[in-house]
Amino acid sequence: YNVGDTKEVDLGSLGKHMVRISNMSACTTETSETACGFVVEFADIITNQQFNSTNTNVGGWKDSEMRTYVNGAIYNALPSELQNVIKTTKVISGHGSTSGETNFETQDKLYLLNAQEVWSTNDYDTSVRTSKQLDYYKNQGVTTSSYAGAIKQYNGSNSYWWLRSASYSNTSNFLYVINSGNWTAISAGYYNGVSPAFRIA
Repeated sequence: YNVGDTKEVDLGSLGKHMVRISNMSACTTETSETACGFVVEFADIITNQQFNSTNTNVGGWKDSEMRTYVNGAIYNALPSELQNVIKTTKVISGHGSTSGETNFETQDKLYLLNAQEVWSTNDYDTSVRTSKQLDYYKNQGVTTSSYAGAIKQYNGSNSYWWLRSASYSNTSNFLYVINSGNWTAISAGYYNGVSPAFRIA
């Protein structure tokens, strides 16, 4: 196996989608396991969903409707032979701007990426420095000033996809990747692409 290798996965009613190996390097000091070892992510966008049905990022990824959807509907749509080799991952995610909060920790089968895992940095994501840039994006030379390697498509067109990071600037926004591969943030009630990752045992 090599970073960047792809394979088609049949998600039934959610269609057929490509996954790719996005990381093979081990972690050293990282506290989030989301970029540790054998990480696979969807290379395209599965569907569009709201992060929450109301415009709030309070509770972050941990309490979000998106987390429930990703670890429910999408996980359940995966072929059983793939489900059987997916590891439970410790996921650290940003807490947003809510006073007195710290980063959230969850245990997930599937998770969305954070800003560090794509671009290696971002001042609006409080979980930066808990993870590392995935090998795939590092190999693509993706940074906050050179980001074409972060583009994903939905039904054949470049499109937007959510990150798991609540924006540090307010209590309503989550970060996401725009159709150029750059980043911005928008309210949780907006419909953006869903493109999760997972780790293989």
